[in-house]
Amino acid sequence: MLPLSLLAVALSWALFALTFGRYRRRPSLHNALYSLGLLLFALAVSAELLARLQGGWTPFLYRLWYFTGAMHGVTFLGLGSLALLYPRAARALLLALSPLLLFGLYLVATAPLDPARLPEPYTPSGAAFPPPGLLSPRLWTIPFNLLGTLLMAGVALYTTLFFWRKNPLRAQGTALVFLAALVLASTSALNRLGVAGLEEAGRAFGVALLYLGVVLADRSARDAGGRA
Repeated sequence: MLPLSLLAVALSWALFALTFGRYRRRPSLHNALYSLGLLLFALAVSAELLARLQGGWTPFLYRLWYFTGAMHGVTFLGLGSLALLYPRAARALLLALSPLLLFGLYLVATAPLDPARLPEPYTPSGAAFPPPGLLSPRLWTIPFNLLGTLLMAGVALYTTLFFWRKNPLRAQGTALVFLAALVLASTSALNRLGVAGLEEAGRAFGVALLYLGVVLADRSARDAGGRA
């Protein structure tokens, strides 16, 4: 599965570079949130790869992966999607979530670790943290992932239907983003349910769909002179 992990890492950093370059050319809230979300995602898959290459997690790598990937792999991508349509709503939601984001960071940084609970020393699973509870990071992944996935998939589906006749290329791109959100969410859900072994394939496939979707949507928006 190592080639799939390498593919996911390469595509993630390429997608972050593409989006951050777009933000530098046209600063906006949605481009800033997309860039932050893709940076976190790239850090998460890179941490996974390093753990596999060295044969196990270090405490720092595990906590980094958990916060950037398991907890917030789609949070900021979802907020970026909302900001594309409703910037004020996205700004208000981000402000409302800020205390919870900081609380989640505190929990990930301070919760005790027991790597012996992992099936393999490098398994990307939250099982090394205490069982889900109010003060366990494992509980807080659920609302963040659910919110991010719903926003990301919902906006992608809406824009796909909206542009289906007006701009077929952009609709194809947002349809791929919608599928990427479903694939990444399904991978995380299966992982949380204890189904291991699909992480590398799921993340590689999901980020490949996301990359193609963003490239198509970005190209069509540039051709049409619209927002990207």
